[in-house]
Amino acid sequence: MSEERHIPTVFDIAREAGVSRGTVDRVLHNRGRFSEKTAARIKDAVRRLGYSANPNAALLASRKSYLLACLLPSYHEGEYWELMAKGIGCGIDECKGYNLEARMFLYDQTDIADFRRQCDSILDGEKPSAVLMNVVFREDVIAFAGKLEEAGIPFAFIDNKVDGLGNFLYVGIDPYRSGELGAFLLTLPGTPEEIGLVRLLRDKGHRGDPNEPRRKGFCDYISAHFPDCKVHTVFIDPARPVNIRETLEGFLSAHPGISRIAMTNSRIHLLSDTLHAHPELTAVGFNDLEKNLKALKDGSVDFLVTHGIEAQAKLTIHLIADYLVKGIDPQPREHFIHLDILHRLNFD
Repeated sequence: MSEERHIPTVFDIAREAGVSRGTVDRVLHNRGRFSEKTAARIKDAVRRLGYSANPNAALLASRKSYLLACLLPSYHEGEYWELMAKGIGCGIDECKGYNLEARMFLYDQTDIADFRRQCDSILDGEKPSAVLMNVVFREDVIAFAGKLEEAGIPFAFIDNKVDGLGNFLYVGIDPYRSGELGAFLLTLPGTPEEIGLVRLLRDKGHRGDPNEPRRKGFCDYISAHFPDCKVHTVFIDPARPVNIRETLEGFLSAHPGISRIAMTNSRIHLLSDTLHAHPELTAVGFNDLEKNLKALKDGSVDFLVTHGIEAQAKLTIHLIADYLVKGIDPQPREHFIHLDILHRLNFD
């Protein structure tokens, strides 16, 4: 990154005054509660740094460039994270005037060692202006977030998050509520006695679990509304698609009372062959990938709980650009996006 002239922002004022960005914002706009001593310290920092409250003028005067490190799962064509990456690219194109560059650090979400290597690459390389990440390996994400805070690097979450950390932004669905919605749709046709919950085999220790909040919402809804219903879980290996049908047929044979099937990740299309062979099963999945839409249209899947993946990514980039360049704190910090329900009747 290069810089001809540094235009002070609210972040600089906050560091200089030893307060939060939110406190600076309250004092500069004379809203909310703050002490006279704090206000005096902030105003003194404004005077010494020559801060301008006009972010657009500062943007035009500055030639600073910004690097956004995107720590996200690797992907194949047609997968969820490909759509997310496309949305990030579109967002960067729309923010050209901000001198913002996105650099991808993609990790294998079945390999915790690869995730750690990508974290080290970010910390050991060119210092980014901010980091954008999701949560697969929860404990490692918490540890990495701590290192980012020590290094003074702000970070944001997309798609899922860990509560209680110092991220300045989250953009995505409310995963717990989306799980509840999936369970509601699955149980519309009456009272189920047994439900099959299909999960992906990600890593040997099952440490990679990005869908835990959604799955909890799903199971909590079933427990609250259908306390006598049993939820049985089976793991399938997406790396071995030839074995999926055999695994599922054995699972259904072992639990003949199952009348409903759900997957809380984005790959219910992997069940299409089995669902075609069992038209009596009601099935609910998540996310409108092309393969999932095909399964919905041909009748093997009954409902998809979806959201605009690329639009989500573009919104994230715009909010990050405003945060880094103009010093605008995202309001609200947690941007929950709406959920859509897709059925064969509203597919088009």
